[in-house]
Amino acid sequence: MKAYYLPLVLLSLFLGDSCNSGKENKDTDDGLTFSTDFESGSIGTISKLKDNLWSLSLKDDNNDTSLPDSFRTWFNVKVSGIGANGVQLQFTRLGFPYYFVPVYSLNGTDWKHFPEASVKQINNTTIEVAVPGDHSTVWIARTFPYTTKDYLEYRNTIVSNPFISIRSLGKSPDKSFPIDLITIEDKTKHSAKKHVWIHARTHSAEVGSSYLLEGLINTVVSDDAIGEALRTNYIFKIVPMHNADGILLGNYRTNASSINLENQWEFEKTANPLFLKDVAPIENRFLNRGAMAPLLIDKKDPVVLALNLHSSNSKPETHAFFFPHFGSGSGYTQEEQQLWGNQIAFIQSVAEHYEGRIEPPPLEGGKGFLNSYFPETWFWYNRKEKVTAITLETTYSKAGFDHWVTPKEWRELGVAVAKAIGDMKKARLQKVGDRSAFRLKQSTMTMEELEQLHLNH
Repeated sequence: MKAYYLPLVLLSLFLGDSCNSGKENKDTDDGLTFSTDFESGSIGTISKLKDNLWSLSLKDDNNDTSLPDSFRTWFNVKVSGIGANGVQLQFTRLGFPYYFVPVYSLNGTDWKHFPEASVKQINNTTIEVAVPGDHSTVWIARTFPYTTKDYLEYRNTIVSNPFISIRSLGKSPDKSFPIDLITIEDKTKHSAKKHVWIHARTHSAEVGSSYLLEGLINTVVSDDAIGEALRTNYIFKIVPMHNADGILLGNYRTNASSINLENQWEFEKTANPLFLKDVAPIENRFLNRGAMAPLLIDKKDPVVLALNLHSSNSKPETHAFFFPHFGSGSGYTQEEQQLWGNQIAFIQSVAEHYEGRIEPPPLEGGKGFLNSYFPETWFWYNRKEKVTAITLETTYSKAGFDHWVTPKEWRELGVAVAKAIGDMKKARLQKVGDRSAFRLKQSTMTMEELEQLHLNH
């Protein structure tokens, strides 16, 4: 078996005995070329198993082998020189055990899922994709990419909207990409307002959150009654790309220094610890000092909701889901029970607006998040139950539909979240065990699986 390593840019592979990195072998006319010389491109070692069958091993973020296996999820590779008989590709070293269907593109821009018949699971860490020979070049990715270029294209469609202002909180430490803060506010409405805080792409390749944000933002700025009501009652502060360096580098989870930003919101766990420590990653300090802490200082328009947007590798049948905290039993304080109730009411409202395609919440969420440094931990230590701080996870699965989820469904979830925010003033808390708002009467995940996901969050 001959192995080739594709570190960052381009590697040409041929079905003969030679391999020249960075250029084609003009002497061979039946070769394949695998490349990742584009934003969010990523693949590791490539090995020929036999004629027309290749193994493509996923690489660790930044090629850092000290990272957990679960961080090894993303791939995005361009394959050229495909012959009329097509090619079989095995994607190996997957950091999760579930069957899934990757996406492909013929131009690097427009994507769709492979037919399920073309994808089979070899084992818990390997899937095999049959690529037909209809086209000589195809891009293949774990799921629908959403790059900084995609964000900038979307940004251009909203930047002139009279309700939107955009400023930079700082530049990403490795690639100097601006970390934008989008504010949505109708300054002609002088009613008392509340703030909603949202940030996304802490984990660089968790792309569902970006498509969700497009649906949410479009709803908030719309001219219809929903948009007007949201702007009358709320000011939105949104960071669409927290970990831009990871996106540009083709990482799945970490930044350019292999740091998982999600659990590094380090602060002194004392009363009202507004500002993060200097040892916290600079990306987190940009958000904290440039926007989050000033929001909590603002007494006129207090923060009432903080959404932490992510995406999860999960079973094919798993719907989008939340990580609520605490519970309603006697083991929780009144403040903890109140936050739990606020979270459950919000989850139920999102489910109602998304045709029930949200996982039913657990009977309790526990206190485990207090032992770490998540953004929800920071909000709790500063404002307790007054801020409904919670993580929402989109999934790459079928997510309650009869097909594999696409950007269309993620954008529709963003619309549902916006409508649920509009319901917050009148949201009614149903009984915690009431599943009437959900299509599923029982979650597709056990409590142990949910707890493990939260620990690895």
